[in-house]
Amino acid sequence: MSRWSPRRAGRYTGGFGAVLLTATLTCAVPAAAAAPALVTDPAALVNPFIGTTNLGNTYPGAVTPFGMLAWSPQNTRGDQTRTAAPGGYEYTVTKLRGLSLTHVSGVGCSGANGDIPILPYVGDVTTSPTADTTDATYASTFSHTAEAARPGYYKVGLDSDATAEVTTTPRTGSGRFTFPADRPASLLFRTAHSETGSSDATVRIDAANRTVTGSVTAGNFCGPQSPDNRKPYYTLHFTAHFDQPFAAVGTWTDATLNPGATTASGGTGYGSGGRPVPGKGSGGYVTFAPGTTRVDVKVAVSYVSLRNAEANLRAENPPGRSFDSVRTAAYADWRRALRRLGVGGGTADQRTVFYTALYHTMLEPTLTSDVTGEYAGADGAVHRLESRQRAQYGTFSGWDVYRAQVQLLALLDPKMASDYAQSLYNYARQRGGEWDRWLLQHGKTSVMSGDPAAAAIAAMYAFGARDFDVRGAYASLVTAATVPTANDTSDAGCPVECVGQRPALDRYLSLGYVPADDCHCWGGAAETLEDAAADFGLAELAKALGDTANHQRFLARSGNWRNVFDPDAAADPGLPHNVRAHVVEVTASAENPPGEGKQQLVDGDKGTKWLAFATTGWVQVQLDQPRTVTEYAVTSANDVPERDPKDWTLLGSADGVTWTAVDTRTGQAFTDRGVTNRYPVADPKPYRYYRLDVTANRGAPIVQVAELELADPDVPTPPPVDGPFRGYMRDRNADGTWTTGFTPSTERGFVEGSSARYTWMVYSDVVGLARLMGGNQVAIDRLDAFFRAPDGSFDFSGRQSTRYDPTNEPDIQAPFLYNYLGVPYKTQETVRAELDTLWTNAPGGIPGNDDAGTMSAKYVFAALGLYPAIPTRADLVLSSPLFPRATVELAGGRKLTIDAPQASPANRYIQRLVVGGRASSKPWIPAELLRTGGRLVYTLGPTANTGWGSAPGDVPPQFPAP
Repeated sequence: MSRWSPRRAGRYTGGFGAVLLTATLTCAVPAAAAAPALVTDPAALVNPFIGTTNLGNTYPGAVTPFGMLAWSPQNTRGDQTRTAAPGGYEYTVTKLRGLSLTHVSGVGCSGANGDIPILPYVGDVTTSPTADTTDATYASTFSHTAEAARPGYYKVGLDSDATAEVTTTPRTGSGRFTFPADRPASLLFRTAHSETGSSDATVRIDAANRTVTGSVTAGNFCGPQSPDNRKPYYTLHFTAHFDQPFAAVGTWTDATLNPGATTASGGTGYGSGGRPVPGKGSGGYVTFAPGTTRVDVKVAVSYVSLRNAEANLRAENPPGRSFDSVRTAAYADWRRALRRLGVGGGTADQRTVFYTALYHTMLEPTLTSDVTGEYAGADGAVHRLESRQRAQYGTFSGWDVYRAQVQLLALLDPKMASDYAQSLYNYARQRGGEWDRWLLQHGKTSVMSGDPAAAAIAAMYAFGARDFDVRGAYASLVTAATVPTANDTSDAGCPVECVGQRPALDRYLSLGYVPADDCHCWGGAAETLEDAAADFGLAELAKALGDTANHQRFLARSGNWRNVFDPDAAADPGLPHNVRAHVVEVTASAENPPGEGKQQLVDGDKGTKWLAFATTGWVQVQLDQPRTVTEYAVTSANDVPERDPKDWTLLGSADGVTWTAVDTRTGQAFTDRGVTNRYPVADPKPYRYYRLDVTANRGAPIVQVAELELADPDVPTPPPVDGPFRGYMRDRNADGTWTTGFTPSTERGFVEGSSARYTWMVYSDVVGLARLMGGNQVAIDRLDAFFRAPDGSFDFSGRQSTRYDPTNEPDIQAPFLYNYLGVPYKTQETVRAELDTLWTNAPGGIPGNDDAGTMSAKYVFAALGLYPAIPTRADLVLSSPLFPRATVELAGGRKLTIDAPQASPANRYIQRLVVGGRASSKPWIPAELLRTGGRLVYTLGPTANTGWGSAPGDVPPQFPAP
């Protein structure tokens, strides 16, 4: 039970039930219809194609919940060194080079896994498939009309006339391949060609026993983005047992085909840019007797050994088990898992989007232990499960999942989440106590920033995962948060993959923040905010375990976010008389769309940038009429000075054909990142076209510029794109000074986000943040501007760096912050608008990377009208439920029931709430309801009840640092 005192600025003090109030209705509410029935077969509603384009990076293939083996296509754009999208599948690309046995869902960088692509090939194998670097021969186009996917099953008919059907158990799969009777029928095992390449691979064909076995050693996660990660992280062993004899066999290594050979080895290696080397790698093929029209195969994998892969196959998919039996069992597994959340009512599309989102939250982490209880450890040795474990899990996209996904896992399946928490602790012990922020299987990649392991463990514990060695994990995390290591002070892997668990921990402990200079991190301000969030998680865990001293210690540290908040930080007004409002077209020599394209160079948002992969390049603007530019400005981008332009000419033209030099500069340099240099024009003349032609940069194979500004004194000065507000999170030097070149749209000091977005990433003290901004009303106005365009419409595009980005995690909780400021109706309308516009029953129906189920978890929570705004506490803030009826199955057979009979597209505002039979005016529910169960009954209406949840005593609990 919980209560808080308004006079203590929202500080949590205890006693929820005593302060429940009845809200006054402000509008007529339609009478409720009969309660709709709950969905009985949610698996039938899942559409695995949702998220397979629009950068969602999900995959449609066959897998069971958290399965080790995920059998799904690898699509190709005609480049052997990369797949069409991370996750292996891009809906708009209809050419397939194989179906791989492992996948990760929703990730970025260049993807991962995609191990052991298997291709049904129609025709004679006459050349090495590795030599087919453009996938011109050993690949096939297909049509989506010949595709089908449901939980645990995938089928595709290829234009080559072969068909593939696959289904899975947790560690094995069954494949059914058909071929035309009048042409050769083969299966290719491209063992070396994992999604990001391999350092080694093997294949062995045993015709007598109708088996193909082998292994691949792979990893290279984000390798193209950082040289430090161009290495393997795991070895996957596989076995494949066929029901048909082999009429011919062969292998290949690099460009050499070896008909009749039964063994081969060799990986792709990694090139200087981090991609697999084209034309490198090994594999094998088996060809069946003429006239063969169907081949069935059973496959299994293990991260330990071939022997364990065989054991997995015997246990889960023995010879007598049929394809249909496996498919039926996989579907039943999904049906059981998905029924932990029941919804009733809503539209058919809403139910499909909801259950597909829930499905996507259950693809990661992935099972890594075998039926023997063995698993490959972080130290390279083979380990066995702890006495309390049922399974060991790998793949931890920590920076993403600690904010919403692990909470949902723990709420719905506390035993599974307990095993996950134990798994992460096991890996940390095997690395000498160092936890990782992004595990690929059991391999430490170090990708992203902060210490998400601390937050994730605290979150899982808070949401009900208790069956693991929490005291051991807690002690390990406390040591990691208080004792700097050599890795913490190392620059290895920085910025993307800094090797320390707590980068620059020594500076954080001494200064109270991670400084911009010599930070050994990826963005000092972001690292400080992430560490503060992790510290609050440790404070909560300490309190739960009775460690009062460390509770106070880490609670105090959780307030370190204040040390990177600059109350005077404001927008750079830009060059006076900027003509950006008069630009009608932008063209460029090259660009890297969509976020770093030509449009971003002149949009007034200095956090965006134009980027071209060359040492030279040009960008050109066409104006609405001839303008006389008397001054121009160039702003350096956030990354490295080697990408800055050094020599350039500003050209002018009346027709875009004949050009005149307006100004030429050589040997230019920028003193810092995000710094604007201004240049006068000696002899200005009116031109309709202007072109910045960069003829040399400072040495990198990339030209990068944040902004080009052109000024005509006859043009009125436009308002700053970054807005009028003051007070932002900001990168800070060790001597206390703020870094230069600041504007709210800057990404300097931040990770995959701008200052404006990270400024809202204060989980445990929103009220304190609002106070520093100037009070609740100022914070409300800023949130309004964050979510809306100047005309008042919602802007969820993410194109402007000072507005909300619904595709990424740093501001993921921002729509729910109105609840802390006395205007919960604004959360209700913002969240519903986001659900209605961004999430659809279509391949592009996820807004950006799903990030191992994080964005889908956000959707699931929001559709229920609940959200873990403080990730490491189980108090949930409220929005209006999407469905008239929902149930959440809790531990011990208890249920949380959510009834909102008036829920509809129009009725998105809470008029009244009853919790456990008593009226409540509070836009949050306490953690106790997730333990005991209970019932929430909403009255919803079409207009905002501005009084409900608006009293100072209604604010959700907050925990300002002392």
